[in-house]
Amino acid sequence: MKIQPNARVLARDAATTATERLRAYLPANAVEGARNAAETRIIAIDAPGSGASALTEALRAAGAVVHRDEARLVLVATRATLDAACAAVAADPSSAALATEALRAFVADGTPSSTLRMRDRHLELGGRARVMGILNVTPDSFYDKGSYNGVDRARSRAHEMVALGADVIDIGGQSYAHWNPKIAADEERDRVVPVVEALVGDNIGVALSIDTFKASVAEAALAAGAHLINDCSGLSDPALAGVVARYDAGLVVMHIKGELNVRSVAYPYDDVMAEISAFLRERLDAARAGGVAEDSLVIDPGLEFGKEPATDLEILERFGDLRSLGVPILFAASRKSFIGRVFDRSAKELLVPSLATAAIGIFAGARLVRVHDVEETTQLARMIGAVRPESRARLAFAAGMPGTPAAT
Repeated sequence: MKIQPNARVLARDAATTATERLRAYLPANAVEGARNAAETRIIAIDAPGSGASALTEALRAAGAVVHRDEARLVLVATRATLDAACAAVAADPSSAALATEALRAFVADGTPSSTLRMRDRHLELGGRARVMGILNVTPDSFYDKGSYNGVDRARSRAHEMVALGADVIDIGGQSYAHWNPKIAADEERDRVVPVVEALVGDNIGVALSIDTFKASVAEAALAAGAHLINDCSGLSDPALAGVVARYDAGLVVMHIKGELNVRSVAYPYDDVMAEISAFLRERLDAARAGGVAEDSLVIDPGLEFGKEPATDLEILERFGDLRSLGVPILFAASRKSFIGRVFDRSAKELLVPSLATAAIGIFAGARLVRVHDVEETTQLARMIGAVRPESRARLAFAAGMPGTPAAT
């Protein structure tokens, strides 16, 4: 039988790079050049300024597709065409700076961070997304309803989550639900610090995160042995970055519109991902200026914080845009209200859609997933990670599926 030609597109997504696809078909010395010619990005540069005209001409001459208007420059280019345009405008400072920014975004999008450093701990992010277990030690948590309020109950739950696969425990002493009031720093500190001390004393073996926006609470928790500060206010406390830096700890910087514990009538956006990206870029720069190490930074788009359900869904659809900021991304949607409003169900009934949103986030590039349901999300993350070529090569498979004759 005559074999007919059969063309296939060697597809890739955020979980499988073009390099991994090409390595399966090309000799090693041909992979880099092929990747530079094959990898195409759609890049939007907001407020491009005076360098836009010359860069537009250079990009078009190199073969890129470019659209320019008063608000932004949008280009569709491969790495090879972008390199050529960068070389062409190298003598013009404003155009060169713009080209360098486009190249930065291109490289960051395709080069995910492999490690998150939090004091003396290094969390490997390359093989699969890591799971952050939520430990609310408040009497008014929207989901846990105070189940883990108190050192003994919190301690037991933390050990349970570690046994189920959690890589990080995120301890929160302040509910951000708009129907709950803000509490004083002293009260928040009294809730979280004893839990940190107990878990450090237990040598629990995973990183401890503190969900706070207050520098004084962060200081006390880090002094007690915490490793990471998860700030849901986007550095509203100007002293927080300096505190994190003094302890060489990790920092999650989240986008928020408005303020914590306050709900507005509406949250309008012209371009939600442009606004979130610009906000996070500015706050990341502030964190770096405060001394936080580059390999200790994480971003979070802040699903539901100053957003309506339709906006949250748009963020899910465009989540991969955040990769171009060049730091690991935290995904936090577990049992949130916007999911409940999609299905008209309570938080207790949202396991499956929460797992679905987690999968969307992981495929789009999230490397840390903050959840209530640790066991199920760990299995999800492991399964998604298992399909990567490098992961498959290291997997040890059982002799047969348990519960079947093949297993015996």
